[in-house]
Amino acid sequence: MFGNKEQVELYPEVSGEKTFYIKKNKQTIRLDNNFLRIARGGAINAMLQGLDGEKSILLSSITGYQLKEPGATVGYLQVNYPGSQDSKRGVFDAVKDENTITFLAGDKAIILEIKEAIENAIISHNK
Repeated sequence: MFGNKEQVELYPEVSGEKTFYIKKNKQTIRLDNNFLRIARGGAINAMLQGLDGEKSILLSSITGYQLKEPGATVGYLQVNYPGSQDSKRGVFDAVKDENTITFLAGDKAIILEIKEAIENAIISHNK
């Protein structure tokens, strides 16, 4: 009864997706032609955002983003879409937001690739 459990993959890999891992912030970002997916691990993320699993955002629904360069605090890329909330208090609000990817200077190449995919999706959607 208990020995023969079938494993179900909740977050299967999608053909052509790219997976990025931001080690310091324990975030996994998956990007394919349709979705931006953000998953978080670690105790600090659980305290700030709860244990939500993976957040999937349809790329074609994204209307904009905020990008803050890391400096004295972490940098962040926050995506906006209808129904999402913009962070008005900068980094302190953004790190608590489920639509935000936080990063350090060493992760900028990853963030720039994600930003480019978001910009391309916004442009394609508005043609």
